[in-house]
Amino acid sequence: MNRLRMGAAAAITALFLASCSASDPAPSPPADGGTFETLEALKEAVTAAGLACPELVLHNDAKYSASSGSCSEDLSLAVYSNDVSLESQLDFWQPIDRGSINVGMNWTVVSPDPKLIQQKLGGTVLQTGQ
Repeated sequence: MNRLRMGAAAAITALFLASCSASDPAPSPPADGGTFETLEALKEAVTAAGLACPELVLHNDAKYSASSGSCSEDLSLAVYSNDVSLESQLDFWQPIDRGSINVGMNWTVVSPDPKLIQQKLGGTVLQTGQ
């Protein structure tokens, strides 16, 4: 009888430990892409998504942005202070063939992997030059 209790206790403990060690799935990004307070915060999110950005060089290539910069020739980031600025930038880019641009609530990312950015950060993918 004592062995039965010991076996049951061991089984319960094993089940408890297994349930504690099971990791929760990663949360889904916001469908609208959410917002980023700073360009550095956007850079950190893009890096966490799996794209390399060893050095962010600030510039004003996204002329309507509050802040913009590039990590490489094919990876640029921008954050916008308001909806009007973001919409003005998208209207400016639309006729220009910049390829795919990821768009969030107050940010844009031009990258070689727009699907990855959308999966990790949310938002939409805008095709330009069409």
